Amino acid sequence: MTRTHSNRICALLLALALLAGLCGCGRAEVSKYKILSVLGTKRYSVIYRKDDRLAETVDTAMETLAANGTLSAISTRWLNRNAITLEGSLPTPALPGADAETEEDADAAPARTLIVGVEQNFAPMAYYEQDGGLRGMSIEIADALGALLNWEVRYQPISPADIETQLASGNVDCALGFDPGEVSASKCTVGVTYMESDVVVAALTNSSYGRVKDLRGMSIGTIDDPVVIRYVRADEQLARYAGGATVYVSLQRCMTSLENDWCAAVAMDRIMLEYLK
Repeated sequence: MTRTHSNRICALLLALALLAGLCGCGRAEVSKYKILSVLGTKRYSVIYRKDDRLAETVDTAMETLAANGTLSAISTRWLNRNAITLEGSLPTPALPGADAETEEDADAAPARTLIVGVEQNFAPMAYYEQDGGLRGMSIEIADALGALLNWEVRYQPISPADIETQLASGNVDCALGFDPGEVSASKCTVGVTYMESDVVVAALTNSSYGRVKDLRGMSIGTIDDPVVIRYVRADEQLARYAGGATVYVSLQRCMTSLENDWCAAVAMDRIMLEYLK
């Protein structure tokens, strides 16, 4: 073998090694969780009182926030990806309170107050911080609506089971981030759906479970989410192989159970797993 030939081989090997190193640097971090099964789809929508004219205004504002990139920016901040499915269009019709262009109007008082129902203890959508304040994607979306419409926004934590009651009583003007399947079409108007997510069964990546069949006799955990619970109860594979499901009152307790091997897997919204990993 000539020296030139040898040098070329060495150079090639070096280039391959460098390329492998670059590929390794660019590789996404391995997720802490692996998906064993997809059970169904959860939708994130805006829900109103039946035939409330507010729906047209807020839905138009949501479409504007989708079109101008506000919703995708909020999603990316929380999930590191754009999970928004709503397609808006620009220009949009004039929005009440959103046309304050003059210096005189810029400091005008909010046109009205919008009370938004959000689901508490549901990270990353809405949850309480240690100081008692609410944070999350739903909070940021509601704030963006208020800024666009020049409306003051207040938040009211509610549960999926309370949506119809809270709307009918006037305690909230709309419910943000809830699945339409949780309300009756005769009592509520369902507005735009702005995001969708898989409901999945997941295990720790380093566990021995690779599919639902591996969960023979083992318990799975979930949180008190009616959409997820409905899918879990309807899934034939889980009914056949898993040894029942434990419903935890909080996400933290559910994931602690998984970490300590008190349950073999968890069933939940994929968005939650993306937030946790």
